[in-house]
Amino acid sequence: MRVYSVIGYPLTYTLSPVIHNYVFKALGKDAIYVPLKVSPGRLKHFIEFARDALSGFNVTMPHKVPIVDLLDDTVGAARVLGSVNTVINSDGELIGYNTDYEAVKQALMNRGYSGEDSLIIGAGGVARAVVLALADLGCGRIYVANRTVSKAEELCSLANSLGMDCKALGIGNVSIKAWLLINATPLGISEEFPIDPVRTGANLILDLAYTVNGDTSLIKLAKRHSIRYIDGLEILVRQALEADKIWFGPFEKPTWNEVFSELNKQCALTSSPP
Repeated sequence: MRVYSVIGYPLTYTLSPVIHNYVFKALGKDAIYVPLKVSPGRLKHFIEFARDALSGFNVTMPHKVPIVDLLDDTVGAARVLGSVNTVINSDGELIGYNTDYEAVKQALMNRGYSGEDSLIIGAGGVARAVVLALADLGCGRIYVANRTVSKAEELCSLANSLGMDCKALGIGNVSIKAWLLINATPLGISEEFPIDPVRTGANLILDLAYTVNGDTSLIKLAKRHSIRYIDGLEILVRQALEADKIWFGPFEKPTWNEVFSELNKQCALTSSPP
């Protein structure tokens, strides 16, 4: 049996085992997927364990960037971004990928995004994946708002290197207009989202945060004002399927809609994509 996992800290709850174990069963794979809580101080020790024990694993906060220097190599978007969320074990060699980028790109293309001005809230590892997806879809101007402006400036450096015009902002100093509003933080899960999407003129919202107990506050605002949105659960499922394709090779089924339906059945979700 092959063993796969997701690592993070604190890993208080995750839907990833439900998603991946369903896909493994649908594909007829003799494999299991488990969550592993790994503190930052134990990350190096985990890597050596993974070489012998795991066929692959996913990476979530706060390890997406620090893990890069501990892997044997990175591929594609992960190499450009310096951020990894999926790792495959190839005969003891650990190779990093970034499927957040693929998931965001797919979802935006599905909604007809074609390069309009964008505002990103947050400047962590997943925000880096968003920037690359926007660049590949023809975005020319973005704004990055973050509590620590220096981190927003770092993300803008990446955006500028990809040919975009980027401006860094403090999260309490957002008064610009943008067609696409992206939340790349946990904001809105347990508190009110600090930015009114109506004031930004958003025509589409991408919220990478999610909750199984109802909509995030940003998605509630989107529904209240009839703004189109992409739910964080959709991104979660899309990036998981891309990880499975890295581990097992291409497949057409199950689709993300089918996986989401199974997730809803098993977890009785009260939040869902449109």
